[in-house]
Amino acid sequence: MIVDVHIHLSPPDLVANRSPYLAEEKGLSILYSDPKAPLTTTATLLADMDAAGVDKALVMGFPWTVEDNARRHNDWLLEECQKYPGRLYPLAAFDPRAPWAYRHAESFLAAGGYGLGELCVYDEGLTPALLASLEALGGLCKTKGAPMLVHVNEPIGHQYPGKAPMEISQINELVHRSQGVKLILAHFGGGLPLLATIRKEVKEYLTMTYFDTAAMPFLFQPKALAMAYDIVGDHFCLGTDYPLLKTSRYQKYFNESGLSAEAIKGVLGQTAARFLEL
Repeated sequence: MIVDVHIHLSPPDLVANRSPYLAEEKGLSILYSDPKAPLTTTATLLADMDAAGVDKALVMGFPWTVEDNARRHNDWLLEECQKYPGRLYPLAAFDPRAPWAYRHAESFLAAGGYGLGELCVYDEGLTPALLASLEALGGLCKTKGAPMLVHVNEPIGHQYPGKAPMEISQINELVHRSQGVKLILAHFGGGLPLLATIRKEVKEYLTMTYFDTAAMPFLFQPKALAMAYDIVGDHFCLGTDYPLLKTSRYQKYFNESGLSAEAIKGVLGQTAARFLEL
């Protein structure tokens, strides 16, 4: 089984014309002002999933800052995924700092949404206020038994669109505040798993924290995954950040990492299926 825990899906009107949203949504402008930055519809996604042998996917929209934009996208996503039960699982994306964020999350989960994500901001790190908001949203997910996928990124290296000024200590604090939550940290947890190779206590509090591989081929050497896997164990899940990259690019990356064939099977889907009870 192949499970992708990090896919972005957009309604047809947004795919056809993103321009009306760029002025009011700074984050969207950062990532998608370039018309070549890909957005995708359900038909294209399903065709690519079929071609790659992907069985199930967690799908999400965009972390809108305007409530009406978030509501329309997430309502559409919920309705769209209901057409493909057991294959597409909708997560609600929105700016977790928004005053309406908790109310929106409650409504989405009550309506049958699978979880929350990708929760992210691009213009600041995990500030105390943002951590408090994520802690509250995590508590809601814990109560509902729902997963929460949060955007984090590595604090060093080159700049790129969507890279927030984030510190490992802040990511570490998020994990501490999310104990008991089915937490998925995007983008290899910003490198947090590598700390488990030098600080033994890190592994001890990662029991319910998992990491997706979104954008890893751009950010980390393949062997970084094998190094972390040796210490943390099977806490890594395929996340393609589709349509940014396709599954085949990650399969090549995993094969270059030094992971065993059995471990690769876990990353490709068995781990996510177990963790998320899919």
